[in-house]
Amino acid sequence: MKRCIYIVDDQVAVLETAVLILRGNDDLWDVAGFSDPLEALAAVRAKAPDLILSDQLMPGMQGSQLLEEVRKIAPGAIRVIMSGYVSLSKLTLITSAHQYIAKPFEIARLRELVQRSFSAQDRIVNKGLQSMATSLRSIPSLPQVHQSLLTEINDNRTAGSVIARMVAEDPGLTIKVLQLANSPLFGQGYLINNPTDAVMCLGTEMIAAIVLSQSLFRHYETLGHAELDLPRVWSHCWETAYLAQHLCRQKRLPRRTAEEGFLAGLLHEAGRFILADNFPGQFAAACQGARQLRSPLAPRVLETFQTTAAQLTAYLMELWGMPAEVVTALSFQDYPQQEPGGAFSLTSALYVADHIASRKAPPDDFALEEWNLTYLRTVGCQDDIPQWEDPSFPFDSGQKH
Repeated sequence: MKRCIYIVDDQVAVLETAVLILRGNDDLWDVAGFSDPLEALAAVRAKAPDLILSDQLMPGMQGSQLLEEVRKIAPGAIRVIMSGYVSLSKLTLITSAHQYIAKPFEIARLRELVQRSFSAQDRIVNKGLQSMATSLRSIPSLPQVHQSLLTEINDNRTAGSVIARMVAEDPGLTIKVLQLANSPLFGQGYLINNPTDAVMCLGTEMIAAIVLSQSLFRHYETLGHAELDLPRVWSHCWETAYLAQHLCRQKRLPRRTAEEGFLAGLLHEAGRFILADNFPGQFAAACQGARQLRSPLAPRVLETFQTTAAQLTAYLMELWGMPAEVVTALSFQDYPQQEPGGAFSLTSALYVADHIASRKAPPDDFALEEWNLTYLRTVGCQDDIPQWEDPSFPFDSGQKH
């Protein structure tokens, strides 16, 4: 059966171009274009699309307003906002969209975004997760900043100085970047005291990961859910990211995998905030159940939502085009034994790092998960537990959270 796609843009030339681009896959997608958002809304009521792509700035109704109405009428539709370039220093959160694409867009990039969105849905066996993820009321539109930053990295010969200036404009980001650059993980042997040198030390990909995660947590600064302590969870994520990268290096995984381990560690608790923001009553009930049973939170979240918070994070990260290894590691974070392969992987590094960081400074007051000894034996790490449980492992990270 063909997928149904609606495109909405009051600029006729842009609309016709986008329709032609996606109709190029005529064996797969049924594409309709609308220059009037109200006409598009009527079409959604008549037939729910699988994906809707809307411009943000339109007369009569902004794209974010249109997508919020679509969410109510057709919660299973994937919602995408397109707009012009947005400055890195001025993050705009459009919480009704799953994804963002900048205009003008490349043909290949638009097709890839749509194909990736449908592929992410197709790979979900748990239909409860698919339904929940697409019907979320509020989503941080993080790819906007992340993709803009990657554009700077790839297209600007002076990317290092541009990114360093962006970091310098954000005191909180500056502190985190300098702390990491001066940590033993990078072992420079001298003090790094300015953002430019820190960017040179860490590399632009790690800076992009830090910006992405910092933007995500800032989206939830005013959430105020009684069961979540944002600074505490944020500190836990930093420690997990640091440890995951160290473990990847210790196990001699590729450098790229170590960088992705850092990204996975920073993002691995995002699903909790998404659940608490969108389903506060159900999330509170899961937390209450964990306390009553004196159990870890993850099994109670699974009972309540038929999916885990980490799997929700993985799904959204796949929609957003994050690296495949990061998506896999997040998917299997709580149940790593389900990952095929049997060798130490990024999933293993994230699983171990999360356990170590939780024992050092728990992100919450729920019972801690026990080590999965069967899994650790499978990946050849059962003898490493005493080393991991040593309070000094791996060494003083230099992180002052």
